[in-house]
Amino acid sequence: MKLEEQIWGYTVEDLKKLIRVCGGPGPEGTRKEFLVRYLVERLTDPASVEELWERLDPLSQKAVAAAFHNGGEFDEEAFVAQYGERPAHRGSIYTSIFSYSYNAEPHPLDLLLHHNELPRELMTLLEPLVPPPERFRLQGLADTPVAIRVEDEEIPLLQADTEEAGLHDLAAYLRLVKRGALKHTTASQQLTATSARTILGNLLEGDFFAHEERVKIKDTIRPFGLDVFARTSGLVRGYYKLSDGGEALLQSRSPEALLDAFETWANEGHFDELSRISTIKGQKSKRTRLSPSASRRQAIVEALSWCPTGVWISIPDFLRALKIWHFDFEIDLSNYGTGLYVGDAHYGWLGYADDRSLVKELYTKAVLMEYLGSIGVLDVVYLPPEDVELGYELYDDYHDYYSPYDGLLFFRINPLGAYLLGQAGEYAPSQPADAALFSIDPVLVLTLKDPDALTPNLRHQLGQFAVEQDRQYYRLDTQQILNALESGSDLEHIADFLAQWHEGPLPAQATDWLEEIQDNTRAFKSDGNALLLKARSQELIQLVAEDPVLGKFSKVLVGRTLVIPKSKEKAFRERLKELGYLLP
Repeated sequence: MKLEEQIWGYTVEDLKKLIRVCGGPGPEGTRKEFLVRYLVERLTDPASVEELWERLDPLSQKAVAAAFHNGGEFDEEAFVAQYGERPAHRGSIYTSIFSYSYNAEPHPLDLLLHHNELPRELMTLLEPLVPPPERFRLQGLADTPVAIRVEDEEIPLLQADTEEAGLHDLAAYLRLVKRGALKHTTASQQLTATSARTILGNLLEGDFFAHEERVKIKDTIRPFGLDVFARTSGLVRGYYKLSDGGEALLQSRSPEALLDAFETWANEGHFDELSRISTIKGQKSKRTRLSPSASRRQAIVEALSWCPTGVWISIPDFLRALKIWHFDFEIDLSNYGTGLYVGDAHYGWLGYADDRSLVKELYTKAVLMEYLGSIGVLDVVYLPPEDVELGYELYDDYHDYYSPYDGLLFFRINPLGAYLLGQAGEYAPSQPADAALFSIDPVLVLTLKDPDALTPNLRHQLGQFAVEQDRQYYRLDTQQILNALESGSDLEHIADFLAQWHEGPLPAQATDWLEEIQDNTRAFKSDGNALLLKARSQELIQLVAEDPVLGKFSKVLVGRTLVIPKSKEKAFRERLKELGYLLP
């Protein structure tokens, strides 16, 4: 907004106070238009503006610089998050410069910042005075936090390094989808309890917390997160069918294929992670107007891309950085008319500022732990939720904890996360490829070096081309590999797998076996589709065989079955109609 428009918004008394701070000879009269004209003239004079700048204390200068480098808008929440206090004597972002005290005198800062905005004219005059932006750099811990003190008790922390498990578990989930092993309920469209247990049984390191045997999908973290990620990223379509992207990721384990899915999830996914905080009621209330969930994920992912990698970042520090970097987001757009509440709709109403911060914290933890932790982007340090308090008044009033993510305390961006977040040009695993997994002898018997190192995914991949003899021995099997190829597996990927995990070069017998299979898959090919028809009687077969048109391109296979080239179907139909018959 222009300077004059801003100043006209003040009362005469406010203008007089501003003129006293501004200094100079003063206006020619006391009418409002004289007061406004005088302030505009003073605040558009370069020398006067430079004098005002020099009168500012260092914190107020930082406030002007923060607004200048934010397009003229002063974000007071972000400023307080970075510097720990408000500039000058300003009350809060919700008050004007004079409303906090009837007799308060304005500050030189109030002549530059009007309703938390630098007018356009001042932006030009301040350009040679304002220093470069002061970049906030988030710091992390190099050493893994191992314990936390709650009151007088030292509680050990849980740690999950997710890079290897995330890649393994996502591939295991996609494999289960391809096998048709996962089912969903008709009403909620969520995975059944049986499917939840199936996924849990195929995870590399289990869920973040242990579960009872009769677990439901909504009570899990990793299985639920994998399911939502796969469906909202386009890896799985419809009623649990792999998309082309899902098939490619399952076959190749390509980081590039995962990156495509990750970007789709972050920018287009429709699932609202707030629904996972079941203690927050009123999410579907007519009074509640929630922001698009994709906009919130985008803000979180963008902020993560600014974070240092390989160090442990605390949740409070990350929430603070969201504000400072201007990636902060709103969840409930209905402001103070929200329908969100905890426990009781009146006493547990979530419309106040601290309550809205609580909702944002709970939401952010859910995204970080259930989705980015489950697919291997972030390593996490956490507590069982019942062992931590968030420090909000409603916490003790209604619940022991709000959600299973309450105990998330720290996260670390691992190498996979650095790649997916755009901080690394390629994926360099933190752990190099493991030592050889097996050896193959001349008679095509595969011997495992360490059967305990066989993960569920590795066991499945072995099963594509080998038959288990006992715990340590497998036999390469032609029928097994042909079945896998028939189901959509790729022979090149199987050969790469054998070469990757074999101790030394593959023996010539194994290479010859693969080449023979490759050659045999090309021995036959289809040269087009054909139409098979069943005639009602032998007389009709005779009619077709003797007809001068139909007899040219139809052949009798056996009994009353005819075969017609697909390319001749239209001609066959037309001739049948001429003879008084109709092919349905």
